[in-house]
Formats: sequence, structure tokens, C-alpha cells
Amino acid sequence: MKERFILKRKPRNLGISIVVASLTMSLATVMQIGPSSGAPVTTIKVLSWEPGNAKFWKNTVAAFEKANPTIKVKMQNVPNNQYMQVQGPYITSKSGPDIMANNAGLEIADRKSAYLPLPKSMLAIAKKNLVSYSGACLGFNPKNPCYGIPFSYQGNVMYYNKALLAKAGLDPANPPKTMTEFGAACKAIKATGNTCLALGLQGQFPSYWDFPEIARNYLTEADMRNVLAGKLPWTDPKMVKVLQGLATVTSSGWTNSDAPSIAMLPDAANQFSSGKAAFAGTIISDAVNWQAFGAALGDENVGAMLWPSIVPTAPLANSFSGIEGSVYGVTAWSKNRAASFKFLEWLAGPVHASLWVKDVGGISLYRNVDKKALPSSPALAQILKIIAKPTLHVGVLLSSQETDALSRGWQQVALGEITVAEWTASMQAALEASPSKQ
Repeated sequence: MKERFILKRKPRNLGISIVVASLTMSLATVMQIGPSSGAPVTTIKVLSWEPGNAKFWKNTVAAFEKANPTIKVKMQNVPNNQYMQVQGPYITSKSGPDIMANNAGLEIADRKSAYLPLPKSMLAIAKKNLVSYSGACLGFNPKNPCYGIPFSYQGNVMYYNKALLAKAGLDPANPPKTMTEFGAACKAIKATGNTCLALGLQGQFPSYWDFPEIARNYLTEADMRNVLAGKLPWTDPKMVKVLQGLATVTSSGWTNSDAPSIAMLPDAANQFSSGKAAFAGTIISDAVNWQAFGAALGDENVGAMLWPSIVPTAPLANSFSGIEGSVYGVTAWSKNRAASFKFLEWLAGPVHASLWVKDVGGISLYRNVDKKALPSSPALAQILKIIAKPTLHVGVLLSSQETDALSRGWQQVALGEITVAEWTASMQAALEASPSKQ
């Protein structure tokens, strides 16, 4: 899988009583005494949006603390659509958590000043244990500085509700493969009183979950590398076609009418899991994957497919957009570095991987994870075939400026406030304002 991701005061003398009081406070609040060994306990704080589910993180933290009794983990879990607003002040003040999460690709690269590069010892562990970790490295190249540890294989698929397809007179065993077929399916589904495609345009989701699936119809892998380097302008006809393709998704009436005002997670995803929408474009691992939808709708009712192609003959039209999942890095201001890197080592290890598979149904990057432990699911079986033909995930190659402009622009286009030409101009301005691409 490795080839898939390469592109790349001085203290004053305060007196005995104050010193004793200070030491007492430190012992009480920071270095709690371990219950059995008598060794001091270090508390590390982790900022995360809790990828997967709460059960998984509770179990993996408990297992880590049992294996490392001198380290206590305090999780600060923030809803995904509020994460950047919470993380931003920590980065600006250079204080806060010892470990933070970001998505692989330019999102973590844009924030590299907030993280410590992985030391050689951690790089060796990543290289030994993980199929790939290049999405945590500058330029997607492990030879460059890397700023954290990923633990899951991530990427985009479209899920469908077999029961709703059957209700609309469609064949659940043969979901639409082209956008022309998808349009016809949407017409039949809407006639039953249901939404065809559950969609939310707030936040980063359009860049990560939707944009790559339209882009695969017009861009080659070389084009995608140029997107990473900032060498493919948004005024290029190929990029304009991608924006037009996204605009068509909302202008065709396929989606829920409140798409511009809601986020994909949790709002639009909930529309699908509640049985009110026939399709939803989400991801293979994490809280909105096949396992979560299967639990809500019944495994027998959930299918997984590639997004329908616009240009079926395009080189990448039938490929999977794959990338490592969330990346956890040690913050540059952490005073608990050894303990924090110990937690990163855990993320790259076998127990964490097994729990990811068991509790989330996620696809782990750990080399020797027991694939037999994966639950039996028709949708998972489809996904395992889909991911066999991966291409670059162009969504994670966008700068934060481009990501924001893409989401905001699509909302405005869907509401009829701007044209695609005006959206194109705003995307080009965002590119030109991107420090990471200059």
C-alpha cells in the first residue's frame, strides 16, 4: 500500500514554606502516585474528535493505562464539525493538549509548527508496524519530517440502502454505476417520498468526501500531484469541470433541501442511517462506516459502491480514493513528551489495531492485524474489493484555504448566490493565498 500514498525564570529563592507548598501542589495535581509501584503518574491530555466511537476510545485508553500504569490519559473529545474552532486557540497560544489529531495530508502539514517531528525511534516503529504512514509526512514522503501516527486506512465510498432501492423498483444488487443511471435512480427514489442522496455542505466534508469522487473523472494522478504542489490552477478547464460536477449534484435535485445548512456528520449521515435517504457518500472507517450503518439499518440492507462515474472511460473513474486516516501528533509545547510518544507507539501497535477492528469495524494500517476478526458484512465484503484499486486522495491535497473556499462556495452555488465562474475565482484566490503551496 506504500506506493499509494507517495507524492508526499530562572526561579527565585522563594523560601522553604512556599517551595514545600509548591511541591505539595505539584504532587497533588500533576504527579499522582501510582497505586502499586509507587512511581509518579504522568497525565497526558489528548485532543480528538473521537474517530470510530466512544466505546473504542474507552477500551483502548483502558488497555493502554493497564499496560502503562505510570501514564494516565485524559481525552478531550470535540465534535468533528467544531474541532478546528477548539484546536485553533491551542495552536495560537502554544499551550494545551499533549497530543492532537488532524487529518492526514495538508491539514496536518499546514499545522506542522504545532507538532514535534517524529523521532527516529518512532519512525522505526511506524515503518515496522504500519503498512503506510506517508500521509503524516511532508510531501507524502516518509523521507521527509513526519508529524504523527495514523492507525487506520481511510477513503471514500457511497453507501446505499437496499430496502429503499427495492421500494423504488430498482435492483439492489445492481446499484447505478454512472451519473446518468444515478439520476434515473434518484427520480424513482424521490417518487417514493424519500431523499436520494444525503448531503451536508458545512465544514470540511465536501473537500474530503465529495470533491475527490468528482475529480477522479477529470484528473490524472499527475494532475493530483500538481494540485498538491499548487501547480494546477483552479481556472484550468479540468478543475472547472470538477466544480461544475459538484454543482450538478445539488442543482439536479438529488439531495436534501437543507444540504447547504447542515454538516455531513452528524446531520446528513443521520438522514441516511434513519432510513430517509437511499445513498450517502461517506468513508470506510470511523463513525459513519459500514458497521455504524449496518447497526442502524441492518447489515442485510447496507451496500457499498464507488461513486457513479461521470466519464466512465477516464483513467481513474473506477478507482478508490484512499489515504491514511486521522494522524495523532505530540504537540511542540508538551511537557510530557516521553509519555506522549509512548501513547503514539500504542496507536501503532497490535492491541489498538485489534480494538479498532473489533469495536469500529475499521480497516487498520497495522501490518499483522487479524483480518479474520473483521465482522461478516456484505458491505464490508464490497469495500474490500473496492480498495484493491486505489488512487491518490486529492481531497487531502488541498490547503486549508482551499478546503474552506470549496465548502463555502458550494453552499453559495447551491443557494443560487454565486455562479460556478465566481466559485472558480474564489478557489483560485484561495490557492494563491495558501502558504503551503507557495
